[in-house]
Amino acid sequence: MKKIFPFVLIVLVLVSCENETNSEPINVSSEDQLNKNMFVSEFFPVSLSFPAKWEIMTDTNLNMIHVLSPTSEQDFFQEMVNIVVGGTNGKDLDTFFDGNLKMIQGMFEELEQTGEPNYKEINGVQFKKVRYNYLFEGLPLTAQLYVTTKGSKSFIINCSALQNTFDEYQEEFVSIINSLTLN
Repeated sequence: MKKIFPFVLIVLVLVSCENETNSEPINVSSEDQLNKNMFVSEFFPVSLSFPAKWEIMTDTNLNMIHVLSPTSEQDFFQEMVNIVVGGTNGKDLDTFFDGNLKMIQGMFEELEQTGEPNYKEINGVQFKKVRYNYLFEGLPLTAQLYVTTKGSKSFIINCSALQNTFDEYQEEFVSIINSLTLN
């Protein structure tokens, strides 16, 4: 069975989610030109496109969107992009990012940050990002973390794959991240 939520525990600890439990309609439509699907939601203030065979799962109780790679008999791990919408607790981007990174560093004994945090603008929004390797339940994973704040909301995006396959999924991860619009 594929592991689809190895990073969920981290994100839940890191984010102060607003406790809205509304169920909401999700619109997923095909964009033939890009061979992708589009995710638009009335509940989540986020829209994005994602690869054709990937799937979306949402959890309105935890304010999370999961974009998951297709399952395969040859691949025991399901690559993912997790998006958590939460509150900022009044913190600016740098302070919020530093607090999240410190929490992550304290959660894993074998966490290796593979570069210094830096900034990336995505669709006019400033994100702070960092990449790291870690072990989760014995699996060697690589994660690319993107964090931003907009008003009183925070957006934490995590792209995860096995360390030996992360680069194979880089194109899909980048296409999802670059399509992200915060509403």
